[in-house]
Amino acid sequence: MKPLLALAMAAALTLGVSSAVKAEEIPFRITLNTGPNHVRNIALEDFVTKLSERTKGQLDVQVFPSAQLYKGPDVPKALAQGAVEMGVPIILYLSRTVPNAGLLDLPMFYGRSADEVHAVMDGPVGDELNAEIEKKLNVKILGKYLDLGHGSIFTTEEPATSLAALDGLKLRVPGSPAAKIRYDGLGVQSVSISFSDVPIALAQNTVDGLMTTHETVRSAKLWESGLKHAIDTQEAFLQYVPMIGKPTWDKLGPELQQVVTDTWAQTVDGARALAAERQASARQEAVENGINVVQATDDELAAFRTKLMAQQDSIVETTRMSPDFVEKAATALGN
Repeated sequence: MKPLLALAMAAALTLGVSSAVKAEEIPFRITLNTGPNHVRNIALEDFVTKLSERTKGQLDVQVFPSAQLYKGPDVPKALAQGAVEMGVPIILYLSRTVPNAGLLDLPMFYGRSADEVHAVMDGPVGDELNAEIEKKLNVKILGKYLDLGHGSIFTTEEPATSLAALDGLKLRVPGSPAAKIRYDGLGVQSVSISFSDVPIALAQNTVDGLMTTHETVRSAKLWESGLKHAIDTQEAFLQYVPMIGKPTWDKLGPELQQVVTDTWAQTVDGARALAAERQASARQEAVENGINVVQATDDELAAFRTKLMAQQDSIVETTRMSPDFVEKAATALGN
């Protein structure tokens, strides 16, 4: 009996130690709706590597690409419920719940440079927006946003030779209410569908094209789904918001929280630089794969921006943005 008792006690002790180690390791899943070769996924590799090294034995960091866990619009809710730990959704998705998150889709940002956008979003205006997002969505924002880059308009059969040529087309656009108003001004029928559904929508002619970036087109090889034309408009600068669900954030505790935020701060600038480099190379790759890319003329862009600016106050009211918040952003932008 004694040998058996000793064996049982040893097994129990081993199980207890194993369970304790496992209990200390907090799942830390990062959900992304883009594929492994997209700039967002690649840019996060440095963050993931450093975070895994610095939290060894405490966080089990794993990345789930290609909407394996959640489609982009569903990420904030999943974070808030604790169903997944971290996401980096495009800011436009957040505007459905937080109207001020549609800020970058306002006409005053039309054609603005990355530096101009950063001056606004990395400053007090961005801090105010982050506080509102955190409160309404029950999340914690880690720091500066990750860049994707300027959007372009891609089409299948209709040559995108000018903004006027887009009249009557059905385009998939990432969805803030302000963006829809902008496309209404072009005579475009805007369609909101998940990015993971875009290839089949293009191939089946459900849509005539989409607004996205050259990098995104390359990551999904959308020329294989029928894209043949593109017009560069610099109409919107797209960013991703790094966020952790509040249930996860509270579970981490002060020390791990500091490690996570410090690691993000140390990697985001390099990720932004990478995004800029990849947009340029992706444009060239699109041309090499048969997409005819043109640049919208300065006169055409200026005329359309002037037309949009005349509607900005109406857009702010229609989309329920705060006029005071928009005014602060305009001041920071130099308007």
